[in-house]
Amino acid sequence: MRGVQRYIPFIMCLGIAAVLWFTREMGKTYEENLQIPVHYVNVPKSVSLVSQVPTTLNYTVEGTGWGLLKHYMFDDDISIDVSSIFEEHLSAVSTKDVRVVASLSEQLKILDSYPIDIPFTFEKIHSKKVPVHVPLSITFDQQYELTEALVIKPDSVELYGSKSMLDTIRVVNANLFEKKRVRESFSDSVELVPLHNVQMSVEKVHIQGAVEKFTEQTITVPITLINVPKNGVAVDLMKDKVAISFLVCLSKAQTYYPSDFEVVADFQKQSIVGLIPVEIVRYPDYVRIVRQDISSVGVIADFIDAND
Repeated sequence: MRGVQRYIPFIMCLGIAAVLWFTREMGKTYEENLQIPVHYVNVPKSVSLVSQVPTTLNYTVEGTGWGLLKHYMFDDDISIDVSSIFEEHLSAVSTKDVRVVASLSEQLKILDSYPIDIPFTFEKIHSKKVPVHVPLSITFDQQYELTEALVIKPDSVELYGSKSMLDTIRVVNANLFEKKRVRESFSDSVELVPLHNVQMSVEKVHIQGAVEKFTEQTITVPITLINVPKNGVAVDLMKDKVAISFLVCLSKAQTYYPSDFEVVADFQKQSIVGLIPVEIVRYPDYVRIVRQDISSVGVIADFIDAND
């Protein structure tokens, strides 16, 4: 312990010297290039800001190490009150104007700035209703699927901005909605992608999906022959039934009947080899057809002699 105690005065002196050196260096004046984000706030609701305003401003500043340290520690962004500029009918504001640099540390002296001015052009607000598009990436666990189409609320939004800006917008996009290995119903929200100089009635939409486990089932349904010539020919199908395999959610399994399905063979669609397509023209909206055991059927045609 005595050996360590001998070094304590030396360590204290070294620490004091470091503090004095740091204090002296921070008191010196430095020149620094800063790139500062800028935010435009309090835009009057009656107008839209249509000029291309910068999102960052570049400054060459001079200040002490303490002043620069304060800027970096507190991350001074620039906020510009647009309402005051609109009320004063200004078309441009210098980037050195006190309204622009008010949020910067008083310990920094501005030597130069880029751009030199910020242009401000306003147009009267108009409104427009457009649909919402949600890009989807949804995968389901085995045998699980949606029982009905996704519900997106609202499916359209009201936009507010200049007429020239709104005329270019046909749809509002949302961020990617992604879910993996889904096996139960869900209700989530997704944010809309912001639009430059355009306000939206909502910032996000809600997505609801009804999910259930599905099972594959099969039903046999009679085939109805249609569009047969009324005179001169008697037609019979070589096979009068079709087996249809389909997916159905468990909650609705066994709730269907053969009469809920309609399968036809249109005589007028007969091919040159005598086959007629077998078409499923009606089935419950809660089932999903997987396959049918026959896609076409042959016919037996007996031409009737008018003298018989």
